[in-house]
Amino acid sequence: MKNIEPYKQLETIRHRQDGVPCAVMAAGIPTDLAFTKCELTNLPAEVLNYTELKSLYLGENPISKLPEEISSLSQLRELYIFGCKLRELPAGLAKILSLEILDLSHQPLQNLPANIGALKKLRVLYASNTDMTTLPVSIGDLVSLEYLGCTDNKISKLPETLGKLKQLKELRLYGNCLKELPHSFSELTALREAYLRNNQLTALPSNLGELSALEVLDLRNNQITHLPESIGNLQNLYQLDLRVNPIETLPEALRYLKSLRKLDLRWTRLTKEPTWFEQLRTQGTLIYL
Repeated sequence: MKNIEPYKQLETIRHRQDGVPCAVMAAGIPTDLAFTKCELTNLPAEVLNYTELKSLYLGENPISKLPEEISSLSQLRELYIFGCKLRELPAGLAKILSLEILDLSHQPLQNLPANIGALKKLRVLYASNTDMTTLPVSIGDLVSLEYLGCTDNKISKLPETLGKLKQLKELRLYGNCLKELPHSFSELTALREAYLRNNQLTALPSNLGELSALEVLDLRNNQITHLPESIGNLQNLYQLDLRVNPIETLPEALRYLKSLRKLDLRWTRLTKEPTWFEQLRTQGTLIYL
């Protein structure tokens, strides 16, 4: 491991440099630390003494384990530990109750801590390109979560508790093994963007139309054969991507999507254009066939 001292002092951690330990200091105490690409194999012991830390960057280091004592960083708001070698996370991580942003992507992570729901202030969670097959039930307790990115994993099923995420605005779950969505999916009332392409979905919840805030729905490259009639209730839907699905017919309810500006039906099994497509084109919808 490289010698991590002295830190290069910065005015803002946004100016951090790869391979150089960087710090923002206040009264001689680090408030932000960055060790990106510093060849660390573990968390430097002295970091646990910096209890005033607000952000910590540990990305792209060969770190394979974090200590339980990471919970001592009780003021930490942002933690970036992407591109490491972690297979599991300590339960103590979920005791950092001040966390607002957590990036765990690009490593052989097996699962999220079962107690992750304790992070009531977490707004952003990145956990893409891992070995995860499930999400913990407690994920529904992340009451402040606005962005959830779990793309390119091996997730085959979502917990019903997902619907409890009432602040969730953007959901990225593409590149997984999902065959269905939980019934509670329609309870994500703040959801604006849902990216679900490259899964194995065969159908959508019948109550999909209850997602009143939804603007973007990306379902490309699934196994969907039909759409629920309730889709016509998505009055804020702006973009609907159905490419590479074995869809042969469409519900006429689509004609009532007044905000729809892009409907992509390329590489589906639709052989005849419905007469009501002209109504969509009149309102400005681009239809790709």
